[in-house]
Amino acid sequence: MVTLADCQRTQHAWFRALAEATGGRAFSTHRMDWVWLPETREMLCMFPTEITEAGLAPALAEAERRGAAIVGVWMNAAVREGVLPQFRFERGWQPWWMTRALDVESVAAASEHADDRVALTAVKAGQVWLATARSGEEWAGRSYAYLPPEQGGKHLAGIFDMVVAPEHRRTGLGTALLNRLSEEAFNAGAEHLLLNATPDGQRLYRTVGFELIGKGQTWWFHPPAAQTLPQI
Repeated sequence: MVTLADCQRTQHAWFRALAEATGGRAFSTHRMDWVWLPETREMLCMFPTEITEAGLAPALAEAERRGAAIVGVWMNAAVREGVLPQFRFERGWQPWWMTRALDVESVAAASEHADDRVALTAVKAGQVWLATARSGEEWAGRSYAYLPPEQGGKHLAGIFDMVVAPEHRRTGLGTALLNRLSEEAFNAGAEHLLLNATPDGQRLYRTVGFELIGKGQTWWFHPPAAQTLPQI
């Protein structure tokens, strides 16, 4: 059984892996865990159990020092927002956590409908794969699968950063990307897939067997060019 805690751990592990691969860093401030992603200039807090000024203020100062374009907090829906509104954070989109079991039959069925518009690259052998879609010479979409190296007895892979270009939507590319990544993750030992979906995106995932197990919450702050930290 895949739980919300599994989803949150895998999402956190994915962002840490991204930070490590792109010259970012992970750090903690008073029981709040943060990830700095330099390529997108995002400072992200991952699933805190409590939000306090002591945890938030140092991270905002670090975000200002690094020139962050956005600061985000990913939360379990049961956790209260604490001081976030006082620090000018605004409530954002809800991640819809969805999961799907992988087995020989489902993966075989997906491979029978392989789409030659999708190519796969092993970014890190046995852990990270990138599926890229093209229509002729034109880039049309991409998605990653990530199998965390340390997760005890569970064998879970996450699907992340799914994007299909607007002009190529409703052409089967989203399903083709998922099928290709599902097959590769299964071959590497994954027994379940998990992902976070938007309310619109979840319609696609339901059609290929994903089920909703719960929802989260995000909060976002866009630092102005010259930010003075609010006093509370």
